[in-house]
Amino acid sequence: MVSRAVNSECRIRRPAALVVIVFVLASVVIAEIPAKSRVVELIRHGQLPAAEKRLWDVLTAHPDEVWALELMGDLRVREKRNAEAEALFHRVLEIDPSSLEAQRSLGALYQSEGKAAEAVAAHEAILKNAPHDRDANLALATLYEQTGKYQESVAAVERIPATSRPADVLPLLAHDYFELAQPGKVPSLISQVLRLPPARQRTALDFVAVLLHNGYVQDASKLMGAIRPAKPGGDYVHVLARVREAEGRRAEASQLLTEALHMQPKSFDILFDSARFAAEENRWKDSVELLKRADAVKPDDPAVLMKLAVEYMQIGELERARLASKRLYELEPDNQDAQYVYGRVLQETKRFQEILDPLARKMVAERPNDPHALFLLGMIDYDEANEAESRREFTGSLQFDPKNNDARYYLAMLDERQGNFDAARKGLEEVVKTDPNHAGAQQELGVIRLRQGDIAGARAALETALKLRPDVPQTHYQLGLVYARLGMTDQAKTQTEMYQELHRAMNDKLKRELLPKSVYTEAAPK
Repeated sequence: MVSRAVNSECRIRRPAALVVIVFVLASVVIAEIPAKSRVVELIRHGQLPAAEKRLWDVLTAHPDEVWALELMGDLRVREKRNAEAEALFHRVLEIDPSSLEAQRSLGALYQSEGKAAEAVAAHEAILKNAPHDRDANLALATLYEQTGKYQESVAAVERIPATSRPADVLPLLAHDYFELAQPGKVPSLISQVLRLPPARQRTALDFVAVLLHNGYVQDASKLMGAIRPAKPGGDYVHVLARVREAEGRRAEASQLLTEALHMQPKSFDILFDSARFAAEENRWKDSVELLKRADAVKPDDPAVLMKLAVEYMQIGELERARLASKRLYELEPDNQDAQYVYGRVLQETKRFQEILDPLARKMVAERPNDPHALFLLGMIDYDEANEAESRREFTGSLQFDPKNNDARYYLAMLDERQGNFDAARKGLEEVVKTDPNHAGAQQELGVIRLRQGDIAGARAALETALKLRPDVPQTHYQLGLVYARLGMTDQAKTQTEMYQELHRAMNDKLKRELLPKSVYTEAAPK
């Protein structure tokens, strides 16, 4: 009887214990849902410190709570603490290898850091469990396109059910088809673009950009006409300007760019394109101002810093050119173009030999056939009057890059320095024949022609040089001599006065840059 009673009691208690366990588990799950939703809500409203505090409370009690680790990783991404975010996502995958969200977050993190191979691996891991996952396939399509794997990019898009594909894949697919030499597949995409609602105009404009890039100008123009809104905005006007430029209607394109910039004065793309237009028209100061505005909108963009450095040199603002090129070099120290531009600016300033010399020699040692590296070393030897070495380096630069007119220009300057004026003139005439906007070559050609008695030729070259670089004192001086020889007294006087004014301003600027402020102030006339 006792035994039966005990067994009966046990039979009664087991279901009761099970009920307690189920109740506790349900309570944990119910408690977890509001806790997670509260954190998500805090993050959505930008209350990151409060969200982090709640997450720490959860993780202190439950260090392996997956949802809390994932959200903490998302917080670290927002704070640009990428190494911590990566570690958190990896920890989630150790606990739950099937977590699609952790893989997705890891892939997005790698993609934002430019780690294409790692990003691809993370998104491909998602496809092992969910081969038709929309977001993973979209990310892979973009990554494959960026790395030149166009067939794989198309395959990634095609894995997404047609009804789930976003409109954004249309420009991407068009680019893939052009790269795969399958332009016959593009017209069907154009039909889809034409059916897009007005709210997706950005996608349509991106599609037009792909058509332009591949030389389908007429199709791009027709599509722009078909999608033209009742009241065009800055983005539409900007792309229309690019279409008109491709059609050879440059004046109209320039006017459209001005309108687009007025509509969207802080648009990086419009500022950058406007700066390009200004530079192509030799409006260097306008171009620099536009690039400065682009730099303010998107700081440390390599393309902007590169152009700023070059164009500051173009207008003689060497210290600003140095600062821009230094920013570029520090941002991308292994970029060959960044190395070259920084070195070229340092050479122009003639104040940083201790930095320039080792940089140039390192470049040539690492890349002996690099025309830019050879040219830069040639400039150093030219400045130090190592004429044989600089001639060898400039000649080598031309050998590997026959279009390097700067190397040809300095070879002509070496000929002039050595008294071989006929060879110098021939070399300079070669430069201006292929690059009539080479201000230095035009000026020096004018000097040599004047020396050889070709007054008309000297005038033509010096007037061209003056249009390209009106801030060079020596050009005004030489042109004054030409006008005097031609009996143009008033013009000669004007050029002489301009020379004196610019020369005085240049000397004052050098004093300010080279002397301590107190010395310059004391030395300045009262």
